[in-house]
Amino acid sequence: MTSLLVVHPRLADLRGADPARFEPALRALGLRLVLADHRPDAELARLFDEVIELPPPHEVEAGWSVLERALATRPIDAVLAQTESGLPYGALAVRARGLRGPSPSAVYLCLDKYACRRRLEEAGVAQPRFALVADVAGARRAARELGFPLVLKGCASANQRLVTLVRTEEELAPAVARLQSGLLRSRDIARLLGFARVAGIELASDPCVEFLVEAFAAGDPLESDGLVVGPEVRSFGLSEQIHARAPSFFIEGYLTPAERPREECERLERMTRAALAAVGLEDSGYSLEFRSDAQASWLIEVNGRLGCDEGFGDLFEAVLGTQPLFLAFLLALGAEPAFTRRAVHVGLAYQSCYAEGEVRAVPGAAELARLAARGYRAGVNVQPGTRTHGASNPEIHPHLAFVLAEDPRSSRSAHARGS
Repeated sequence: MTSLLVVHPRLADLRGADPARFEPALRALGLRLVLADHRPDAELARLFDEVIELPPPHEVEAGWSVLERALATRPIDAVLAQTESGLPYGALAVRARGLRGPSPSAVYLCLDKYACRRRLEEAGVAQPRFALVADVAGARRAARELGFPLVLKGCASANQRLVTLVRTEEELAPAVARLQSGLLRSRDIARLLGFARVAGIELASDPCVEFLVEAFAAGDPLESDGLVVGPEVRSFGLSEQIHARAPSFFIEGYLTPAERPREECERLERMTRAALAAVGLEDSGYSLEFRSDAQASWLIEVNGRLGCDEGFGDLFEAVLGTQPLFLAFLLALGAEPAFTRRAVHVGLAYQSCYAEGEVRAVPGAAELARLAARGYRAGVNVQPGTRTHGASNPEIHPHLAFVLAEDPRSSRSAHARGS
């Protein structure tokens, strides 16, 4: 029997892509399912034949020690790791067993923003101008060259955490101080450091001290998602991101497909292929972020896994007719992850919170059923007692709930309906 290892799936990320929805198909393939996770959710764990409990995902060295010992005594034929926390472990497991999946070197480039910037620069992929600095003086020197507004960010991929827009010289010093405080507490940076040590990769910077200063890229936020099958890029299409007005850079919704000129869409797809080739990503999902207008586009970030915002699986299921996670299952198993894009317009809207506090109540099953009866697909990502955080907190996960809507003509109209 073929054994499939699934590593660190965040249940919130799987909402709407819960393996229970396609467990019968996986069983029909004759699979033995093994889950490796930290404090695995009971609802998820019951779908697996075996559960390996890991330390918290940012403790990569301790986690890999546990997983490596487990793999030494178990047959594993395929690995699925398509979340930010699971990707480092997946790459290590794939390398250890000689299986299909992304390499540690490609995953490192997707986790280390500075190393990725350098590689993209070498490949000639258009991106914002950038500088690596370690203090306010360095940030001021970079600002004189790059101009305002500019963007501060840590060197570790962090799902918008620790990303700060600085509009003026007066805002720079306090913004650097907040960022430096966050670097010392960031689990994203701890994950990057641990993964590099286990993988034997030399870091391109000291992410606990150094950080990126980038020119602000004008243009609308867009995203490219899909799979890389071997070296072949298979696109799910382009989506427009809806950003919060304040705080900056946090995503409040998606429009799929992006309603943009054909020439711009073709340019973004070319840039996607060039960037994925530059980092060497193969046999994985991908999610790339851009700023773009009719004249030019700039690549902001390369993620070597499926887009992982809450409700994302539902969004693309409406377009592809199947969950992206199921396609990733097939890819890991060496099967053909075939899909066809449908001519449908979809909008995903989030209810978000950017303040310190605690969730007191959430919509119940009856309310969600009423929304479903009206043609909406909704999900709740929190429960009573869940802590919420401010935008500067490195532990922020702002999306409390989501609503997905369709429209026959316009994804923007679909988003307006869901909002």
